[in-house]
Amino acid sequence: MNPPLRVLIIEDSEDDCFFLIRALKKEYEITHERVDTEDALRKALIGEKWDIVLSDYFMPQFDALAALLILQEMNLDLPFIIVSGRIGEIEAVKAMKAGAHDYIMKGDFTRLMPAIRRELREAVIREERRRAERDLREQLHFRQVLIDSIPAPIFFKNTNGVFLGCNKAFESFSGLVQNEVIGKTMADLASNSISERFVEADKELFQHGGTQIYESSISFADGALHDVIFYKATFNNIDNTLGGLVGTILDITERKQTEEKLRYMSTHDPLTGLYNRAYFQEELERLEQGRQFPVSIVVSDIDKLKYVNDSLGHAAGDDLITRAALILKGAFRAEDVVARIGGDEFAVLLPTADAVVVEEALTRVMSKIEASNTPDVSFALSMSFGAATASKGERLEETQKLADKRMYQHKFKKNHTAA
Repeated sequence: MNPPLRVLIIEDSEDDCFFLIRALKKEYEITHERVDTEDALRKALIGEKWDIVLSDYFMPQFDALAALLILQEMNLDLPFIIVSGRIGEIEAVKAMKAGAHDYIMKGDFTRLMPAIRRELREAVIREERRRAERDLREQLHFRQVLIDSIPAPIFFKNTNGVFLGCNKAFESFSGLVQNEVIGKTMADLASNSISERFVEADKELFQHGGTQIYESSISFADGALHDVIFYKATFNNIDNTLGGLVGTILDITERKQTEEKLRYMSTHDPLTGLYNRAYFQEELERLEQGRQFPVSIVVSDIDKLKYVNDSLGHAAGDDLITRAALILKGAFRAEDVVARIGGDEFAVLLPTADAVVVEEALTRVMSKIEASNTPDVSFALSMSFGAATASKGERLEETQKLADKRMYQHKFKKNHTAA
């Protein structure tokens, strides 16, 4: 059984059409229609689906070039073969340039049938190619919609560092639309220092393959510096050669700020802003294993804090604690660890500090306390102090106990003198 073939014949001669159909029926089950005007051609193209168009070149009311224009206008890719009894070489070249696939002299059926078979095969190939391209466009559209729905910036690069694509979040991050990113490199989008840093990271990823994760700080389109994590991975082409990399940028600025806040809260006293007891203890242990001896420890206590709390209220007591903290912080060196280790108790670690350094610091403290006790304060600040110094090999825990003991001796002496 012959395969079916739907043929649209553009021909003004019924006889020529008859002979053409008779020849075609030797190989195909023919469905056909003959037209010889523009209107008839348009109606035929709209009303039916055709496999091939066979057209005379010259007709009284129409010609092959006009027919080709109509097919192109209607965006129809049909095999178009000119079958004409009087076509010269110049006309044939014009027709081929206009989109005709071949031209055959009328009656030359030995050439016509192979040409039809060839053009039908070529049409199938073109349709398969269009379908593949359409499928690819749909896949790319789906991919773009998918990555655009992800709030984190995503980008693609080839092995030369040229951007192949990005999502909406990357546009917001960079302040550039996709068309301004695609085809560019980091050198086009960022300063030399930033560009060189990321180019080196990309080179390392391409050399080793797999994935790459690292933290960095970069400026977003808003001008603010953000802490981010880069997640990047290589991808291969269909032939398994290295195609490039895909990356995403996770903004961890808020997380970093939260971590920093939690870290600060875990090491600092909330009322005074000084280091807390836990941090003081960690530093005590660290210094004991180090080489910064002699290490001195000062322990201090606010006098009559309980009396202030009971008589003036805890707000007044907190004010007294805060005043004491500011004085201690301002009197000791930057490298000294000033901590609040209890309700009214403070301690200071002084690395590479002997008794002379401690004495100088305590002199500054006493001077600042005296200066702070102005007539407008609700209660004068008074503090008791004890200090001790440890040499290499001595335990700092024992040094602290000695300083604490001396602080209480100082407090007792002040109370006994007052009495």
